[in-house]
Amino acid sequence: MSLDVFSLTLAIENQPAGNEKDELHFCCLESCGKNLYVGTKDCFVHHFVLPDLSQPGNEKTCPQQKEVKKRHLGMKRPITQLKASPILTHLLVLSDSSVTVLNMFSLEPIQTMQKIRNVALFEVNEIAAFTDPVFVELFVVASKKKAISIYAVSIDKWERVKEVPFPEEPLALAVDRSCLCVAMSDRYILHKHTSGTTKELFPYDKVKQNPIVKVVGRGEFLLNGPGSLGMFVTNCGISQRPPLQWPEQVHMAAVYFPYVVTLDSEALRVYSILDQQQKQLIPFQKGCILVSSQERVFVLTSNEIYSLIPVQIEEQIETLMSRERASEALDLVKGARAVIPKDKYKAVYQYVLQQAGFIKFFQECFSEAKELFIKGHLDLREVIALYPDSPPLSTTFKQPHPSVCNIKDLNQMKKEDPERLQRYKQFLVDFLSAIRLTEQAQRCKEQVDNTLLKLYAESGSEELIHLLSSDNACQLNECVHCLEKHQRYFALGFLYHSRDQDYNAIQTWIQIADGYLQESTQKDIHRHIVKFLSFQQKRELVWKYADWAVQKNQEVGVQIFTKRPQREQESFSYEEVIGFLKQYQLALMLYLEYLVTARNSKEERHHTLLAMSYLEQLLEKKDRDKITLFGTRTKLQVLLHESSFYNVAVIQDRVLDTELHTEIAILYSKQGEHDKALWTLVHKEQDFQAAERYCQRNSEGKDKAFRSMLFSTLLKIYLDSTTCNKNEQVTAAVDLLNNNVAVFDLISVLQILPDSWSLQLVSRFLVESVRISIHYRRMESVEKSLAQAEHLRYRYSRAKATEGIVKVAKERTCQVCHKSFTEPTFLWSLSGILTHTHCARR
Repeated sequence: MSLDVFSLTLAIENQPAGNEKDELHFCCLESCGKNLYVGTKDCFVHHFVLPDLSQPGNEKTCPQQKEVKKRHLGMKRPITQLKASPILTHLLVLSDSSVTVLNMFSLEPIQTMQKIRNVALFEVNEIAAFTDPVFVELFVVASKKKAISIYAVSIDKWERVKEVPFPEEPLALAVDRSCLCVAMSDRYILHKHTSGTTKELFPYDKVKQNPIVKVVGRGEFLLNGPGSLGMFVTNCGISQRPPLQWPEQVHMAAVYFPYVVTLDSEALRVYSILDQQQKQLIPFQKGCILVSSQERVFVLTSNEIYSLIPVQIEEQIETLMSRERASEALDLVKGARAVIPKDKYKAVYQYVLQQAGFIKFFQECFSEAKELFIKGHLDLREVIALYPDSPPLSTTFKQPHPSVCNIKDLNQMKKEDPERLQRYKQFLVDFLSAIRLTEQAQRCKEQVDNTLLKLYAESGSEELIHLLSSDNACQLNECVHCLEKHQRYFALGFLYHSRDQDYNAIQTWIQIADGYLQESTQKDIHRHIVKFLSFQQKRELVWKYADWAVQKNQEVGVQIFTKRPQREQESFSYEEVIGFLKQYQLALMLYLEYLVTARNSKEERHHTLLAMSYLEQLLEKKDRDKITLFGTRTKLQVLLHESSFYNVAVIQDRVLDTELHTEIAILYSKQGEHDKALWTLVHKEQDFQAAERYCQRNSEGKDKAFRSMLFSTLLKIYLDSTTCNKNEQVTAAVDLLNNNVAVFDLISVLQILPDSWSLQLVSRFLVESVRISIHYRRMESVEKSLAQAEHLRYRYSRAKATEGIVKVAKERTCQVCHKSFTEPTFLWSLSGILTHTHCARR
């Protein structure tokens, strides 16, 4: 998994001037911005100014620099540590166990700041520099002392503020805010000096390992752990990343996010913090110190300084993309967000997502490609343009070829592997369908919808209708030919409609319905046209095609008017539609049914016309099956029974000379001629049960006298001796008496019963009648007794209430109006309230 992350160049070379004594021996190094400070074995501090890597030509090379200044500290011991503080413009120098402060630029000592002696090593924490007054924290490990001293360093002085004891002398130290990560002789520990808490981490082998403690980022450290592992540890003492697997003899490590560079006796190795993999190996055998800066990593030898110049993130990404390492490139760009300029990050991130999507696309990992394209806000035309026979794209669009190595020619695939190309087309359908309504597709919505239409038409998908029946941006001149080519005429009608060409839409559908155009869809085209017209607001268009629709199928065609939305009902008056439908009997009947039942019309004309329509259908009896005729007759009878708005005389004139005896009886009942109605049911229809139901229905809600009269009329008709069906009528009369005992008056019945009837024939009726009479009499007696008892109770209450004497003195007043009593009459309630008679109502 090699990747060129850094390029190694010689930055500073020791060039002696004639004899060996002039040769420099580098011991330590510090970088701060463009300033490079080097400490030598003979106690010199050298100051160099580095070239700007942002300048063309300098990003891949590092020209050797001549020193700007140098200063001798007046001692013969080597300089072992340098640390710059740009906030204070100080350079802290450790030599001969003493810390001296120099000015960063002049290298002159700060006279007011005396040396700190007996120092083994130190670290600077500049987080405190943003306080007022400005100062930084200096953490000093005292030589041969088990403690770390904390100093507050300002521009012209320093002051020891705290001393933190440890069980033994620290060997290495890193500081992140208030947290100290310390390497002891055999283990690592964390200590928070503000709270005083200490946490032991893990051991290491001092014989085999160099103690390494580096700050990775905010709240995280890198340690040289057991088993040749570079361990990441947070300031809470836990690890949130997998460790780095590095060689056992690692001398030093430097962090250049998102990478870690290690130095051993054989090479420089570069590891990714993001996926913990080794990315680069640079053979290098003479290094002794690694120092990381904002722009590069320095490698120090005894007499040379090398620079590891980072390859631009964009170049690394391109390299990974060219090797189809898409997920690795994504991890890199996300992890390196902190080092990419904010104004560039979004563009870089989207570019990586898009190119990763193309890699997955050509690998036929379509689900992943779709997700990456959407996240990367890819211009959809870049994908559409890859396909053969794609619809024309915008003239301003220029197709950028994907910068991936696995790109495939889909035009060639069309000839060599059509089945494989079909999988690519299905991806395009899924991708465009998922994104067409999002903001990402708005800049090229015509191309998106044109492409989807073409793909749907080719595959015969039902989604074509859904696309065209919803809001779409399909271009008419591009899509008509495609739909005609694939014989998708039903969809073509929708396309016309979406472009407000309703006339062309209906004409196309009519040609399908009449068989002039061949269409693969199984849709009921005629029913669709009717539904379309029922929602149509253009009157002239509705009237133009209503005749065709109703003539083709009256039952369906009439729905143009009956299924019209409520808000559109007023566009067509009832009389206008009735006049149009007069030539279509069934359609007229269905429309009148709609007016009477659904619209609750109370117009006499509508009810009369509906009844006449039912009659005409019943009387014609042509091409009508029994079930249809039975249903129509049932609806006619219900209408005649329940409606009170039709013209009875008109209906009666039409029905009297027919065999519709039940309907004639209903009409007689509407006129109050119950005897004629019953006679018709008994003698014409010969339906005794219908006659009895007639009496029950017409007596509902009426008084007992009317009910008795109605049933007695039917009984008299049954007992008419002039009829020929005498035996059947006698049986019906007996059943009528036995089933409706309560409505008959016993004396009246006995008076009209024939003398020839035996007692046994009417015994059940007589027994029930006597029982009911006795019951009624007893109930009346009970009611009378209860009423008398209630009356007696009231009389007792009145007597009880008036048995006392009520004295009305002159000073007593009405408790309602508070005026005196001037008349002898007054009212006194049971609760003791005394009022005038005229005040009682209040």
